[in-house]
Amino acid sequence: MAAGQSVAQEKPRYGGTLIQAIAPNPEHLVTILTTGVHIHSIGCKVYSGLLASRRDGTLGPDLAKSWEVSPDGMTYTFHLERDVRFHDGKPFTAADVKFTFEQVVAKFHPRARRVMVNMQSVETPDPFTVVIRLKRAFGPFLLSMTCPESGILPKHLWEGTDVLKSPQRLKPVGTGPFMFREAAAGSHITLVRNPNYFKKGLPYLDRIILKIIPDTPARVLALEAGEVDFIASYFFPKQQFTRLSKMKEFQFQKDTDTPGNAIIHFNIQRKPLDDARVRRALYMALNRKLIVERADFGLGKEASSPFDSRFPWLVTPEADYRKAYPYDPARANRLLDEAGHPKKADGTRFTVAVVYMSSHPLLPPTSQVLRSNWADVGVKVNLVGVERAVMQERAFGKRDYDVTLQTYTSAGDPVGLVRIYATNNSRSVFVNPTWYSNPKVDELFSKGGAAADVKIRGEYYKEASKILVTDIPSAILFERSEVDAASAKFKGLWRAGTPYERWDEVWMAGGREKP
Repeated sequence: MAAGQSVAQEKPRYGGTLIQAIAPNPEHLVTILTTGVHIHSIGCKVYSGLLASRRDGTLGPDLAKSWEVSPDGMTYTFHLERDVRFHDGKPFTAADVKFTFEQVVAKFHPRARRVMVNMQSVETPDPFTVVIRLKRAFGPFLLSMTCPESGILPKHLWEGTDVLKSPQRLKPVGTGPFMFREAAAGSHITLVRNPNYFKKGLPYLDRIILKIIPDTPARVLALEAGEVDFIASYFFPKQQFTRLSKMKEFQFQKDTDTPGNAIIHFNIQRKPLDDARVRRALYMALNRKLIVERADFGLGKEASSPFDSRFPWLVTPEADYRKAYPYDPARANRLLDEAGHPKKADGTRFTVAVVYMSSHPLLPPTSQVLRSNWADVGVKVNLVGVERAVMQERAFGKRDYDVTLQTYTSAGDPVGLVRIYATNNSRSVFVNPTWYSNPKVDELFSKGGAAADVKIRGEYYKEASKILVTDIPSAILFERSEVDAASAKFKGLWRAGTPYERWDEVWMAGGREKP
């Protein structure tokens, strides 16, 4: 059954349990400490942002019922909903917003903190008004007001704690439609309906269970067996789409998240990857079209630039991977010879270790193509597929890798992809782990973020792209597709621009008329 059919003629019903498959076991349950899909899949049912994304790409109200932006783009005023309470019964106020932005998001969010450092001040003239003043205008600022970027924490539970060690990380208390009930490590997380949710009449479901299924084929088997009702694209193996889409008991929706990419990072502090000529040759040796076919089953698209082509206003033909580095093993062989890495007697030049998360549906098949392609040019590859926590520690914590395969999402604006390339001396996850640092690129990113006009922003990103195609510390392999799978008995899905928000509107056919 195709998704997107109108359910306007059907009256939403109350009750029922939806079971969603995720992986791996979450290390914590706080959305604003990570960009992890598995954690956002849980946390944004518990927490709320000031704003919520819509399916058409616009933003709507959430904890903020209205907002204004000054003509110069430097001041944002949010008017908050009244009579909102956290799940422990304490009232939500502007103080919680100020605390969340200043003490948590600005310090710890891998993506949104790059936005928050531009804040001059967060003022709370009264308990239901928040005024944010920026140091300079920043066009996509409002995109950082949604739950995945800045889900609001209760100040009274977090203030004075070590944010990265707080017990609240595992027992979330928010203002969202569902409340945390229990977590069984390696098994499931149970969320139950918030009877005091500030949006009257919502949510419809009684509970949502997040079932931890690390094995990709097992998730599909669970869906077919009726043991799982929803699998977000990040966890859904695309090779099953054609077969399952013919079955009336399931529904599917494409393009369910903001543009995201599969990325290759080179550790440029390690020889021979410190030589840009080697990195160029290795990228040229990759058959990216074959990777799209094998990993994303033809649903995605070969990358053309350091930024996603679904942001057409920043793409330039002067920074095109396909022109600069077409798939050409013969030329890649010559480049490696010229770089001083001739083949030895056994036919190999050198060995690299490729680290990736083994439970991600896209990355194991990508790694297999990579190993075969690089063997063709004399590079031996040791594949190191590990669980998420080990991958994060090796790739981002210790930076103990030669090459790592990752997937990043843009959060709806190219500023979400800036973190791939911008100078980063921290060990935060899902940022730039390559040691690459180019002041000119950083300057262009800063100017691009400050510009309000899309055309002006695009010119800065285009200039940065030209440098990044030449330096190639990291590169996008392909623009990944998004396909969510769900049981056909659930309605109201896919109302948001991401798979994390607006779960308060999801309901199950055959339920009761009243809460």
